[in-house]
Amino acid sequence: MENRPSTHPGNSHNGRHPSLRERQLLDGTCNIPPPPPLPQHQPSSGTTYHAKRANPELISRSNSSTLPPKRPRTGNGEQHQRRNRWSNDGVGRAEIRVAPDWSGNETTINTDHEGEDQHQRERYFGFDSTPTSSASMPPLSTPSAYRDTENEYSLAHAKWGLRREVVMGFSRCGIGHMYPWQAECLGMSGLLTGESNVVYTAPTSAGKSLVADILAIRKVVNERRKAIIVLPYIAIVQEKTRFLKKVLEKVRVAAPKRGKWDKVNLWKLLNIVGFHGGSRVRMGWRELDVAVCTIEKANALVNAAIEDRTIDQLGIVVFDELHMLDDAHRGYILELLATKLLCLAEENIQIVGMSATLSNVKVLATWLKAQFYECAFRPIPLQEHLVYDNNIYNYDGKLVTKIPSSEHKELKDPVTNAIVSLVRGAVIADHGVLVFCESRRRCEDVGKLLAKFMPAVDEEVREKRMEIVRDLATTSTGLDFTLEKTVPTGVAFHHAGLTTEERDLIAEAYDQGAIKVICCTATMAAGVNLPARRVIISPRMGRDLLSPTMLKQMRGRAGRKGRDTRGENYLCCRKEDLAPVKELLNAPMPSIQSCLGGETTGLKRALLEGIATKLATSDGSLNEYMRATLIYHTTPEPLKNLIPKILDAIECLKEMKLISEDRTHGYFHATKVGNATVASGFGPEEGVFLHDELSRALMNFNLESDMHIVYQFTPIHSSTTASVDIDWKLMREEVEKLDESGIRAATFVGVDPAFVNKMAQGGTLREDSPQNISKARVYRRFYVSLMLRELLNEKPVHIVAANYNIARGFIQQLSITCKGFATTSGTFCKVMGWTGLAVLLEHYSWRLDMGVKADLMNLARIPFVKSVTARIFHESGLKSVEAVSASNVETLAKLLELAQPKKLRLREAEMGKMRGRLEQRAGVILEASVAIYEQDCKDAAEE
Repeated sequence: MENRPSTHPGNSHNGRHPSLRERQLLDGTCNIPPPPPLPQHQPSSGTTYHAKRANPELISRSNSSTLPPKRPRTGNGEQHQRRNRWSNDGVGRAEIRVAPDWSGNETTINTDHEGEDQHQRERYFGFDSTPTSSASMPPLSTPSAYRDTENEYSLAHAKWGLRREVVMGFSRCGIGHMYPWQAECLGMSGLLTGESNVVYTAPTSAGKSLVADILAIRKVVNERRKAIIVLPYIAIVQEKTRFLKKVLEKVRVAAPKRGKWDKVNLWKLLNIVGFHGGSRVRMGWRELDVAVCTIEKANALVNAAIEDRTIDQLGIVVFDELHMLDDAHRGYILELLATKLLCLAEENIQIVGMSATLSNVKVLATWLKAQFYECAFRPIPLQEHLVYDNNIYNYDGKLVTKIPSSEHKELKDPVTNAIVSLVRGAVIADHGVLVFCESRRRCEDVGKLLAKFMPAVDEEVREKRMEIVRDLATTSTGLDFTLEKTVPTGVAFHHAGLTTEERDLIAEAYDQGAIKVICCTATMAAGVNLPARRVIISPRMGRDLLSPTMLKQMRGRAGRKGRDTRGENYLCCRKEDLAPVKELLNAPMPSIQSCLGGETTGLKRALLEGIATKLATSDGSLNEYMRATLIYHTTPEPLKNLIPKILDAIECLKEMKLISEDRTHGYFHATKVGNATVASGFGPEEGVFLHDELSRALMNFNLESDMHIVYQFTPIHSSTTASVDIDWKLMREEVEKLDESGIRAATFVGVDPAFVNKMAQGGTLREDSPQNISKARVYRRFYVSLMLRELLNEKPVHIVAANYNIARGFIQQLSITCKGFATTSGTFCKVMGWTGLAVLLEHYSWRLDMGVKADLMNLARIPFVKSVTARIFHESGLKSVEAVSASNVETLAKLLELAQPKKLRLREAEMGKMRGRLEQRAGVILEASVAIYEQDCKDAAEE
């Protein structure tokens, strides 16, 4: 076995692998000056500290209230110095004295049992470590002098009960005061104390989130209970997670004891975690403080907490975008989540619901047992216009101005001419513009057209835009041809066809002002927060008119507080669409209705989850459970109309063998399959389908190739696979490439090569019966699994997208969805007791996440080293994390350049600057590999 350096302290590097800077210093290749000496913090000459935690005492011989300066974070090497500096010089009781907190109370670490507890301290804090000041010092309290007692709209006012670190966190995000409506809403009886629920509505950009943020932070920081923030889309979950981490990054709370051996009084930072499909979260419910979740993940999290009997730790649930209750695909999940919370009244969980598009807020407030608040305030005035035939009208029909006609051939269409004129005018005035288009293709076409008419800019602005181009070129998919043409002019597009990295870079560049125009689809109105001075709207989404709710969200994007004095939106339509567009403008917001009242799918899932979580297991508890649903409050004569549906749903669940009834005692119980279905977050039909498929697969699982297992973790959700149109000729080619084991796997799951050949020759598969619908789902799922198989075999996303003629953003989203599906399927298998299959699914989920074969999984733990990049590293001799950590920036940058998509490289004039970007990424890779290797050494030593 190869000799490894000792990981125990004692050598020049404290037994760890030398870091990059240390190796450079040893080699003489680094001119970085040594770090400054650790400051000698000593108590003031007029103050004596008594190291008694039980009875802290501060004896002052002067009136000075000056506190010792905060000590910086230190590494293992400096912790020995700190131990000597703050100890009692080895005499008397073994205590470490630490500077007092803002209140004058001293934190003392008791080390009387250092011998017997040394192993446990090493396990949690590192070898021979004394907790640093950030861990051992209590959080800073808020001095009374800090409070703003004059202005009640200030976040620092004592009325709101926010700690100093929280107020400063909001300040870093540009929020120091609230609007009068926010103060009025928060001032409602029992809201700040958590005794009352609330539902409120306010326009987009009015600051809805701040009210919920304050209530959630008070629960987490002041009461030490957990908070769940429920959001509809992954992009908003990620944005909200980043915001809360920034606000709360300085907040420390008391850490729970880890056992009787734990003699150290510790304080910890808050754990704020985002949960969404495809995310990998190792932190459990007990450790997290704030969970920012998609609807499905929030529901699964609450189910698990109820099952574990730890739901009492939950203090507040915030439903952002509450209007999603009437979403046809996901609304019923949101409703049954709120229903379960209402059934847990004794746990005193506060419910907060908000939206910009609620019309029946009183009904929702009654359902949620909440107070309600309605607000029409907008911080920025909004000017709204209707545009057709090169004329601009206000909503009252008054002509505002005329748009000059253009001689350009491309601008003969009055709608196109209006869009170009309005965009160009705003850009010349140095304002940002959002152009909402009917489709992804239209976004790109409009973007290319606008790029031809953008005003010239100076060299500084052009260089900023070229920096964005270089950033886009260094992504894993390379530089998009259209963006290469449009971004230098300040124009970009933003839709689901782009990868996450591309969308993030474009959004950041727009927020910073380098990009002035974004052409986007309707989903952006409900997605990331990118307001603009001017918003230009197409009234259609595809062939259909926009809904009143979606139109209101788009219109609300106009106007950015702090940058704009007003917002402007222009609804551009053709004259033949004028009548339906005017009707759309005058349409009221639709009332939110329950989605449990249509087909019994939602009702069956609601009943199954109620029974599985033991919230509704008898006739009496089922009655109370259904009374807590929205459908009960919106259905005339609910008992008369709902009871037959409930009885039918219960009988259906029995037939599906998801529940059973104990007729002797009158109780319902979830079966093993029912519990597995609820634990994994599936609906009843999905759970039964997955159980049947996996049961059949377990009897004859084909592991000769990866085709069978890839098919198993391809999503069965119709919303994911139904949007894929099968190219039967391409599918025939791919099936013909399969080896014998692959053909056997395809045949086993129900794919007939002869039928594929028939379809490729012009056959049709009509989905006009349950049998044909099921057959189409199998073939569509297998077609998608062929794409995933290519990703597992290290083909980059953009190559797979080109092969199947599908947007690369869809391929990436499909990969993320499949990772989430594999994880939930693994949970299903664990509950069923199929642990071997669960391990297999987890293995392939990791491979899909990293985009590599099994031999590269260890190397792919390093950031940016995935797919083709990992293979290039491996073939160049860097076959392990240790090998990468011992490399250098120049070598890694050359390998990264080799991994760039050849057909998407920049012109030679820009390659030099792009290499600088690659060197920066190489530095990140090198530092990360050193950290990973050091941690591996520590883990190996502990074992």
